[in-house]
Amino acid sequence: MKKSIIVIFLLGTLLISPLVLAQNQGQTYSGFYRFIDNAKMLFSFGDRKVMLALNIREKELNSAIVNTKNGEGKEAEQNLERASKKLQYVQSKVSKSTADNVKTNTNEMINRINEEENLPNHFQTYILEEEKTQLTADLSSKVEESEGQSLIRETVKDTESGENRIEVAVEGNDIRTEVMEIEDQIRKIDIQIVGKTIEEVENQIDIPSKTKDRENVKPTPSVVDDDVDDTFVGSNGPGPGIVDDD
Repeated sequence: MKKSIIVIFLLGTLLISPLVLAQNQGQTYSGFYRFIDNAKMLFSFGDRKVMLALNIREKELNSAIVNTKNGEGKEAEQNLERASKKLQYVQSKVSKSTADNVKTNTNEMINRINEEENLPNHFQTYILEEEKTQLTADLSSKVEESEGQSLIRETVKDTESGENRIEVAVEGNDIRTEVMEIEDQIRKIDIQIVGKTIEEVENQIDIPSKTKDRENVKPTPSVVDDDVDDTFVGSNGPGPGIVDDD
């Protein structure tokens, strides 16, 4: 009996939570709703899971913008990190059947960011992940339409930034020019993401340390010591010292 009540409660929560969240679009994505959505991810498969990941990423992005406006920069960065991870899942699983929805949605999110004013630079870095997702969806669709070709996707850890990314490559014979061009664009975006990520990390480290260094630097006093050092010990024992003019 108790187990049945728990199951009914959980099912009710899963059904009601999207409605409650829709009424609070101006609010941040709370840990409770994140927990519910991630639980849904565990029990979702295939295309449904791809679209759910896309939806969660949208909530994280909207929350990042709200947190930024509220002066909660650290929380906004965490939102963007979680949003990027969800996009990476989409990149690893998007197929021809979900490609159009993914491309439309990513385009909407890119426009959403560009419409905002005075967003920090890491939002522009995040946009690259949206663009990569859009290109991966397009590439997946075109590869599935071709015979004798396959899209290879795997998670790799970048040696420079230390961050995980989805590496995309097309294998097969007689690969079309448009397919190779999309693949090349994805690789260029990967390089940009790594470069900007490293730059952001270096800026976070360098700025505080440089400020601290400036605070610790003290001018060296220019003093001429004309006093006699009476502690000088010569061959005949203690006696008058020398004058230090340095």
